[in-house]
Amino acid sequence: MRGSRLGHGAFFGDYRERRHAGDLALAELRPTVPEHDVHTHTHEDAHFLLLLDGAYLSTARGMPEVCTTRALVLNPPGTTHRDCFRGLDGRFFTLSIPTAAWRTATEHRTLTQEALRLHASALVLATRLWHELRHWDGASPLAIQGGLELLLDAAAQPRASEHDGPPWLERAREQLHDEWRRTPDLAELANTAGVHPVYLARAFRRRYGCSPGEYLRRCRMERAISLLHDRRIALAEIAATCGFVDQSHFTHAFRRQHRCTPAQYRALG
Repeated sequence: MRGSRLGHGAFFGDYRERRHAGDLALAELRPTVPEHDVHTHTHEDAHFLLLLDGAYLSTARGMPEVCTTRALVLNPPGTTHRDCFRGLDGRFFTLSIPTAAWRTATEHRTLTQEALRLHASALVLATRLWHELRHWDGASPLAIQGGLELLLDAAAQPRASEHDGPPWLERAREQLHDEWRRTPDLAELANTAGVHPVYLARAFRRRYGCSPGEYLRRCRMERAISLLHDRRIALAEIAATCGFVDQSHFTHAFRRQHRCTPAQYRALG
């Protein structure tokens, strides 16, 4: 297995579901190779990997050393790694994109050249594609192809969490990210950054593609999505924890952004 090259739609695991939508390959798998037997290998084609269950070890940027929560990774063509499961109790969904299709996608978008964990909004899109695999019908290939375009668009969006802005702007962004439960005013953020509020607002939008208020909403929504995977937490509690006025406000915001309700998304998993 050392130095293996994996072709289109090929992974180390037991294929529980497997379908094709045109030249796209979809699968739900369980790990079958122990961690110590997984060596460095290369994936010839691009693929999304959605971690459903288990403890996953990945070198993708943004992933923890061991990930035990729902997560989505995009691996571009030629990714070389030894990502694997710790133990054989796990599940994962994959959507493989042939190199020619990836090249076409990059003609219209700027996509990553390195393995990368995607944000929670993309996680919702990928979960819907996994659900399509599990409930396949005659319209599923079209749904998959359209869903992939949305997923690629989400993957190409500027990531406001990248730590390569100027230090003063990063200080303001980090305050919003770390203190997402409360709402500072623009003057407070500007004081944190050490610049004028108007200058901060303009620089923030140029760098991160959104206003400070929009970024704060994204932080709260990302936190809410992560909490939805714990079915022990009531929707009303998630809404209160994540700064929404009430459950109705949370449901409306979630539906507007993700085209389904929090309850519907939770039911997919």
